[in-house]
Amino acid sequence: MPWPPRQPPRSEIRPEDLEAYESVIERARTHGGAADPEKDAGYYGRMLLAPRLSNHMSEMGRIFRALGDRGDSYSHADREFVDQVLAADFKTNIVAKMHINDALSTGVRMEAIEALRYGREEALTDDEAFLAMFIRKTIAGAMDAPTWERMEARIGERGTLEYAMFVLFLQATMRSIAMVGNREPSDAEIDQIIADLKSGKTPIDDYRKRIS
Repeated sequence: MPWPPRQPPRSEIRPEDLEAYESVIERARTHGGAADPEKDAGYYGRMLLAPRLSNHMSEMGRIFRALGDRGDSYSHADREFVDQVLAADFKTNIVAKMHINDALSTGVRMEAIEALRYGREEALTDDEAFLAMFIRKTIAGAMDAPTWERMEARIGERGTLEYAMFVLFLQATMRSIAMVGNREPSDAEIDQIIADLKSGKTPIDDYRKRIS
């Protein structure tokens, strides 16, 4: 079959994979905004050529999104900050359409989003610059003791491991979304989204709608 991969119909799903298939479709129906998820469930739908992998990726996403509610790990703002760093470093808009809004909703500064996107990182606060460094060292496989220990002092031992694992999970997710051919918004589209959010023309939507 040609690229990009297609979303398989239910009739092609093996009996042992139906439970995983149903889980992905139900999530797309209730949280993904898909009009007809059995025909187009977006990224996870195309991943349904491997139903269990798609479902496990979806479930991992739920786990990572929920950790900010626990109170002893990274915050929701910390989590959304990762999207902004990786989008800038990978030079991709693949998740920007949703996650600029969600970053603002969780408390990430618009100035930080713009600093990362437009290469003005001198505008980052000390803590923001530290988070960006931690994220980049995790991606590069270049973690060191001072960086890890500073993060442990910030969010605890368990939280630090969870944050690093989320960084790696998001890297895999972003690359997988591109792999299956989901459309990437243009720079002009994202710049307009930023402008409309800054001016108040577009209200900031509650990120919690996408936590489950």
